[in-house]
Amino acid sequence: MRLCPRCRASYSGDERFCVVDARPLIDEASLARVGTVVGNYRLTDVLGRGGMGTVYKGEHVYIGRQVALKVLHERFARYEEAVKRFLREARAASSINHPNIVDVMDFGPLGDGDGVYFAMEFIEGERLEDVIERDAPLALHRAITILSQIASALAAAHEQGIVHRDLKPENVMLTRRPGRRDLVHAHQDPSGGQRFVIEPEGSYDFVKILDFGIAKVLEPDAADHSVGTAVGTIIGTPAYMSPEAAKGLPDVDHRADIYALGVIFYDLLTGHPPFEGGAPVEILSRQIGEAPIPPRQAAPEAEITEAAERLILRALEKDPARRHQSMEELRDDLRGCFGSVAYKREADRVPGARAAGVDPGARARRLTEELDDWLRQNRDQLVAGQRRLEAQLGVVVEPAAKGSDSEPLLLTRKKPRVD
Repeated sequence: MRLCPRCRASYSGDERFCVVDARPLIDEASLARVGTVVGNYRLTDVLGRGGMGTVYKGEHVYIGRQVALKVLHERFARYEEAVKRFLREARAASSINHPNIVDVMDFGPLGDGDGVYFAMEFIEGERLEDVIERDAPLALHRAITILSQIASALAAAHEQGIVHRDLKPENVMLTRRPGRRDLVHAHQDPSGGQRFVIEPEGSYDFVKILDFGIAKVLEPDAADHSVGTAVGTIIGTPAYMSPEAAKGLPDVDHRADIYALGVIFYDLLTGHPPFEGGAPVEILSRQIGEAPIPPRQAAPEAEITEAAERLILRALEKDPARRHQSMEELRDDLRGCFGSVAYKREADRVPGARAAGVDPGARARRLTEELDDWLRQNRDQLVAGQRRLEAQLGVVVEPAAKGSDSEPLLLTRKKPRVD
């Protein structure tokens, strides 16, 4: 029997989510933890449920800081290997230390001694999975912004010898942040001509990657040797799994994450992964032996540049040696995928922008520079105003430094004349 954590409706079938609240269903024991204290944290709500643990919203009982608390499922708590794997997730996420990876700040045993937990930063946002379901196909520029951050985070993980192995939209959180760059928009005129508009970025999606629960440490230390994966074991999510992982091969490396990132890019631009539907074994079979439909053919109404399609199809190569060989290489190719909207620094990638005089290297003018220009243009009026002040108030208004047109003005009182 499973329950909805919000409306408490009960389900006995294969449902994963409540039909009323769309909340993930959990067992009664997990729901009973809401309101209890684990370590220094009071559990206030259920955020989700994964293969190894339930994630709660929590609050530090002393300082009131909100956290996300992942508690290992009771059925795994008695197995030393499961506890080690759970601990490895916490260690993997915290060791990478990247702004686009969720920060793990605490770890410990449950108060009743039956299980373990770790505390992560609480992300106020929404899952990429929900954004795709609601908004896909996403605008190309938005998709590139999201993908670039995921690639940057995974490049840092790979540098530490950590492969995620379960990268999917469900494990990516997005929060909206104020924009900080300029965007170049290419507009098509009715006459067939093209004009370019430069404007500040209003806001953008900031990425946080979650769930390193089945991460593979390529160079494990001695303490991790007993936590390996048996040859032939298939772990991950079929729709985002690389062919070599689908075969259960033992030498799955960082290029499996590159494949998964290609699937996510395809998903963002078309609204669905290249292989879906049917039983998991059918999806795995298609991952291994079937070529994906090119994304521009799968979603002809979406803005997908030739460069974006080339990147996706290269990332989805069945042979890892034919994919990008690093996340840095993929990110470099990603810079050439922009379409009608691009960051100003990438404006030379937008067809026609350079010819129209858009300079990607031009720095936005500071407010002080604009004020200096205004002072120079209106100096005659300012001087006339100074003279009126001298006559009316008995003060001298003069530049703080001689010979400069843009220095601030200084008011000094006239000294009385002494005969």
